Amino acid sequence: PRLADARASAVGGRPRARDPNMTSRGARRLIGLASLTPPNAWLAAQPGAQRARSTIVGLVNLRGFGAARDFHTPVLAAGNLSLEVPAFCVWGANTAVGKTLVSAGLARSARRHGLPTFYLKPVQTGFPDDSDASFVAEKATGARGQGPGMSTMGHHAATAAGRAQGGTNLPLTDGGEPAGNFWAHTEYAWRRAVGPHVAVAEEGRFVSDRALLASVTNQLAQFADTVVGPNERSGGAGIAFVETAGGVCSPGPSGTPQCDLLRPMRMPAILVGDGNLGGISTTLASLDVLSMRGYDVVAVVVADGGAGLGNSNAIGRYAATYHGCPTFRLPRVPERRVVGGGATAGSGEEIFEWMDEGAKTFDALLGRLVRWHDARIAKLRGAADEAREILWWPFTQHDMVPRENVAVIDSRSGEDFGVYVEDAEGAGPGSVQLRFDGAASWWTQGVSKELQHRLVRAAAAAAGRWGHVMFPENAHEAALDAARGLLLGAGRSWATRVFYSDNGSTAMEVAVKMAIRAFYVRKGHVDAGSPSAIETADALPQVRVLALDGSYHGDTLGTMDMQAPSVFTGPLQTPWYKPRGLFMTPPTLQLRKGRWVVTQPRGGIRPEFAGESWGSDEATRGWETRAEAFDWATRDGSDLARRYRSAVEKILDDAAADPTAAPVAALVMECVLHGAGGMDLIDPLFQRTLILVCKERGLPVVLDEVFAGIWRLGAEGAWELLGDDCAPDISCYAKLLTGGLVPLAITASTENVFDAFRGPTKTHALLHGHSYTAYPVGCAVAAEAMRIYRDPEANPNLIVEAAEPVGGEEGFESGDHHGGGLRIDRERPSGPVASSPDRKLRLRELWDETAVRDISLLPNVAGVTAIGCVLAVEVDDGGGGGYSSGAAKEIVLKLRAHSIQARPLGNVLYVMCAPTTAPERCAQILQSVTRELRASAMDDDDDAW
Repeated sequence: PRLADARASAVGGRPRARDPNMTSRGARRLIGLASLTPPNAWLAAQPGAQRARSTIVGLVNLRGFGAARDFHTPVLAAGNLSLEVPAFCVWGANTAVGKTLVSAGLARSARRHGLPTFYLKPVQTGFPDDSDASFVAEKATGARGQGPGMSTMGHHAATAAGRAQGGTNLPLTDGGEPAGNFWAHTEYAWRRAVGPHVAVAEEGRFVSDRALLASVTNQLAQFADTVVGPNERSGGAGIAFVETAGGVCSPGPSGTPQCDLLRPMRMPAILVGDGNLGGISTTLASLDVLSMRGYDVVAVVVADGGAGLGNSNAIGRYAATYHGCPTFRLPRVPERRVVGGGATAGSGEEIFEWMDEGAKTFDALLGRLVRWHDARIAKLRGAADEAREILWWPFTQHDMVPRENVAVIDSRSGEDFGVYVEDAEGAGPGSVQLRFDGAASWWTQGVSKELQHRLVRAAAAAAGRWGHVMFPENAHEAALDAARGLLLGAGRSWATRVFYSDNGSTAMEVAVKMAIRAFYVRKGHVDAGSPSAIETADALPQVRVLALDGSYHGDTLGTMDMQAPSVFTGPLQTPWYKPRGLFMTPPTLQLRKGRWVVTQPRGGIRPEFAGESWGSDEATRGWETRAEAFDWATRDGSDLARRYRSAVEKILDDAAADPTAAPVAALVMECVLHGAGGMDLIDPLFQRTLILVCKERGLPVVLDEVFAGIWRLGAEGAWELLGDDCAPDISCYAKLLTGGLVPLAITASTENVFDAFRGPTKTHALLHGHSYTAYPVGCAVAAEAMRIYRDPEANPNLIVEAAEPVGGEEGFESGDHHGGGLRIDRERPSGPVASSPDRKLRLRELWDETAVRDISLLPNVAGVTAIGCVLAVEVDDGGGGGYSSGAAKEIVLKLRAHSIQARPLGNVLYVMCAPTTAPERCAQILQSVTRELRASAMDDDDDAW
């Protein structure tokens, strides 16, 4: 029932049946659960959970947002951020710059203004002798000497403090009555005052990044519950401060820099600058690091008053000019003289005096924070309406998109969107929830959140070094690096040349130009390199391509002409459309009712073959595993293989014999999987036969690997899946090429194709390009993305099959460059690039075969395709399906309750992970998809569940 409530709320509906302990707001808190764990499982597992339930679940009066409403503040999934109360992360430009003092001053200001305040120290070392939470509690409340008794600690921290049975993970419910609506808590702590990663190595008690992130998420959710909860402890508003340890890039317990560790939450930042000599540099660097990670830096605070170093002035100019944020100057922190034994002289009153002296500054800073938070909510809430007024979305009928279906993306973290979700009643401020990008942002997303920063750094370095440079007759390291990566990766064994463009459609335009010229040369229409080529150009025959119905090569005019008539090429979409192809309808391979079977097109691959019965064994008995359908040792000798070959040869013979028809100049097709055509897995034997026959006849083979290439289907080059001798003459790569960060495309070719454009004049050359050809930022990111995919240390899914040790192959070396593992050597290999290494790389199976087979057995599922990063389910809509079908849309919307933001493709429900997505995450996604498909099969019968 709780999941049903969450699903209903996720799609903007009202829950049908309600748990008596769950209200409509309760359903909203469940949205974003990353697994099917019961929604209060985390809460139930904590000590004191029964006492807390009345706080977490119940009737709440949300002051400041209108009349009383029935709800409870939802417990969000790890990394999600409720916006019900402002929460800010306090960062330092270095250690010992006064983060805790600033936190205390802000908390003291909040108390003066009657705001309930929560101070959270997720990680503390030197504990309990050094407890920032106790310090802030004492200074904020003015209860001199009572700090330790006014703060709480988690079970982990209690161990460091020698209290094996002490501590609580529910500080706002187990911590007793707060002092003036103030709470301070330490969650994880170690005794020795060193970096957390060092403390873990010495003392143990490891804390994972996910556990720490979940803890921060839940502590802030508890605070939101408390300040708007039934206990009436507050006036209905509040503010929270989460203070980090050390500097911006200081490691957390796992060794991950804290700026990366906390990035999924993207809490707005307060940066405490360094007022000492050298502090300008460290502060500006920290400011840039936070900005490059995608944080909003709301304010910079520098305590340098009276120092005479001018730090705050210099920092303030830079922060305002380049980051648009103000700098607040505080009095210089009074020094406390250290005496024997590490104790400090003085009573500590000087700190209270310092905070009183800076009270107006702290009040101004607090006002800035509250106003910024209100403005953020206003922008997020207004984004959907503004988008509907001024944007023109691709592939979208705007009149069919209600406001509630507009996803406002606040940010992304690896494979996850940070989606702004309004409260169901529309009255509250909502939340930012992490949802898996199920469409991989139109199939581009390639890296996890742990690896995202590597691509960002590559982009920033390239932008800082080159910006952009025109490309004809020029060379830069980024272009060379990416070219080597492609030639030693997806292009190994066949490609020798790389042509850059900006997107897949343009790359295919270039590819067809290349293929037609190569055809002219091979068939003697053009004498390559001869001046006569110019003189005879007007007499060259118009040509067409051999292509597959259902292929999609982009939206530019040339690529549209290579596609069979479809909804994309009709008069309303492409008035100039003139099909220039000899189109075949391909057979498909799909998992149906537990078996992988080949389905032949009803009307035959061409009309002349209609009524013929092919491959009855492959269509009925099929195979138990997908691998068997790609077993060429068995399939090459099958009767179906002979029929495919005979049909293809007849089609080409008939085309050549027709004097009125344009000659076929090349084979052009999407490789293995048709993406936009409906995630159709083409029978690989059919595509293999096409390539082999065309090669035998001297026809250039052009593969569109824009979607399928660069690991999307489990192999670096999708052509590899088709077996030996199936390498193309020309192939196109984009999407995963840059890991989803920036646009870039590559058209790779053999030297034979390149030679077709040689000649004594510029007119012989390939006269194609655009302003941002070989954009250095894109090239640098592509080179780094390809390194990541091939790095066994970075990519948990990479399987290296090699007869020799890592590092023993030409053109590669092992080492710790960019995180270790394989890297593309910056020096060109001594031999030809075509002589690829013997190493074979592939991705592990990312979708559990048994679970996928179970999906195929559901009554509302026509078939399933699972290969590489792609999981596609054809929902049986009782009709013909297709792009205009809405059968998958309802299920897609319900997946939002599972933290999955997908996009339907007609009656096909698909989700797509990255080549680097953790297998555990894929298992969660598969479980969620299975559950919603089963629910749909039972007509959403919650009682049946």
